[in-house]
Amino acid sequence: MKLKTFLADMLAALCRGFRPQQKNLRRHSRLSHHQKDRKRPHLIAKYGMRCFWCGCSLTRETMTIDHYIPLSLGGNNKIKNLRLACVRCNNFRGNSAPQETLEIITQRSNISFPTYWKTPKYSLGQQMKQGQIVGVEYDPPGTKTASDFGEKWTYWVLVNNDDIDTESFAEQSLEPMSLEDLQI
Repeated sequence: MKLKTFLADMLAALCRGFRPQQKNLRRHSRLSHHQKDRKRPHLIAKYGMRCFWCGCSLTRETMTIDHYIPLSLGGNNKIKNLRLACVRCNNFRGNSAPQETLEIITQRSNISFPTYWKTPKYSLGQQMKQGQIVGVEYDPPGTKTASDFGEKWTYWVLVNNDDIDTESFAEQSLEPMSLEDLQI
């Protein structure tokens, strides 16, 4: 009788799927409306009203707060792990790791630039000496920023793959990886 119970329990466990026990990992819950309202101004001040992933302008209706490292992968609700994203990128991304996100977003959304824009020299996901490009922003002619600082591309680079902070670089200050840099 005990063997029959044991086999039934094992079959039930197989049907449910095994979940490895993760000790000492605290699972964070989603942000409440109060937390979102409190953190949103800090994120806007830090990143501006632009989607972290595709760089589009955000409005109150299209803005979402995205976890850079998803909660399901051990992320938390600290400002350092939060980014502003458009609804489309946040939905495309789901709970993907940051390294997978750029590929997912560019595959699912045909990102194209207007024909009158200068073509960017580097692309999303490209590895540079400074780190990996995770965002691209353009100041096209006719905008205030372009009239003040000139028409230019700005690249957001993940400087350290183990960290979640990014730095911005002008196109001329980035250095592509050479063949020697790529060899281990």
